[in-house]
Amino acid sequence: MMVFMTTDEAKALLKSATGSEGPVALPPSVLGSLMLADVPEDVLINIGDVKDNVIHLDWNGTLRNQGGKFIGEADYTFTRKYWYNPLGMEQYFDLVRRAVEVRSKTHGDVDDIHFEDDGAYIQFSFDIDTNATDLDAAYRKVKAVCDQVDEAADQASDDIGKRIAEVAARLSGWGAESLDSLVNAVETAKSSDAKGRSLEELVSRLLETVPGFSVTGRIRTATEEIDITVLNDSNDARFRRESALILGECKNWSGKCGKDEFVVFRSKLENRSQRCTLGIFVSWNGFTGTVTKEMLRGSKDEYLVVPMTGKEIRAAVRDKNFSDVLAGCWSSAVNF
Repeated sequence: MMVFMTTDEAKALLKSATGSEGPVALPPSVLGSLMLADVPEDVLINIGDVKDNVIHLDWNGTLRNQGGKFIGEADYTFTRKYWYNPLGMEQYFDLVRRAVEVRSKTHGDVDDIHFEDDGAYIQFSFDIDTNATDLDAAYRKVKAVCDQVDEAADQASDDIGKRIAEVAARLSGWGAESLDSLVNAVETAKSSDAKGRSLEELVSRLLETVPGFSVTGRIRTATEEIDITVLNDSNDARFRRESALILGECKNWSGKCGKDEFVVFRSKLENRSQRCTLGIFVSWNGFTGTVTKEMLRGSKDEYLVVPMTGKEIRAAVRDKNFSDVLAGCWSSAVNF
């Protein structure tokens, strides 16, 4: 459950944190009512919502009151052990660092650039002068700066990831089997890898039949793996209102998927810089009742996860009407 915070509670929390070494976590919803005078100079602030006693950060970094203005410190710290980006760690951060250095010269709003590579970790940080006196404006500024310096590295990573996915699909014989054969492969595959890949191909090829959808395969980012990504240019009124990016998750397990898998997938939507509001979660053998409860709890969020099961996929293949089946599942999720 998400914890809500009032302005008075936020002010009291900031005041009580004076002298504390750890940062204070504030939700984005309360930032607009907090000014410089409300933030003691030695207090660091993380931005994120508390859900089920866990802080979900909106941005990796801290904000602070320094010299009568808000300063943000962007924090890029990653370990090679958990780096999943198709672009190498050194190459990715080299591009980001170059972008930060150029911005320092051209805009003058970033400085105190720190970069360290000890072999296991890369630690990279820099300060952003927000020139803002209210916390909401400061937060919008630091996020905008980080989005801009990340652009080139993210684009290079996306291009490499798509190219790898295309080569892997070609080598795996993607598209060689009929949809009916793929349904059979999904149900009879012996290994976990074969089960997962046959379902991913089946769902991807069905999504390609939806007018306006452009589908790519499995993509790795720095912190996670995404089964299917869809660029949404649909003219259907139901999908047109959704974001330009749609994510797909496929689980071909022997049992039903539960709440934990559902929550993890929804977090992938949240991690797309507010550019993804719709996800399609396919669990071939259905969902447990805990997923129903989770959908009820999240029904007020802007993010929508559409559950689909093998029964619905089989019917769509049999009747050759996947667009209609998907629209029906979307409507059921919206009106849940």
